[in-house]
Amino acid sequence: MAQKSSSSLKTPHLMAILCFGIFSGAMALHSIPTASETIEPSRGILWNAFQYGLPLLIGGLCLTAKRWACMTAIIYGTIGLALDLATIVQSLTEEPVSPTFLVIIVTTALLSFFLIVLGGKFLLSEHKLSV
Repeated sequence: MAQKSSSSLKTPHLMAILCFGIFSGAMALHSIPTASETIEPSRGILWNAFQYGLPLLIGGLCLTAKRWACMTAIIYGTIGLALDLATIVQSLTEEPVSPTFLVIIVTTALLSFFLIVLGGKFLLSEHKLSV
């Protein structure tokens, strides 16, 4: 019984590490030079908050091992995976992109997928969690 609870305590830490990995992927994508685009300032602030701030915030919330924090990680991972898959499809059909870009997008898509899987496993496990 103690073995089960010790392994379940590791899941929030793994989810926080995955969130940090998604943040790192966003930072790596930002470092790739792209064609200059004009983005209105309000859109830029919201996008940067979603891309950089939320993974760090959700990773910190996962460390609390609360059900609602786990659910926010699952929702964020789902949205991130959908955006990554849409980016991959658009990149492959529209114009040639650098292999570095595709590697980073595929990596963040995998991290989002594993965040969903670990979050779902943690959410559906049979141990006591604080609400």
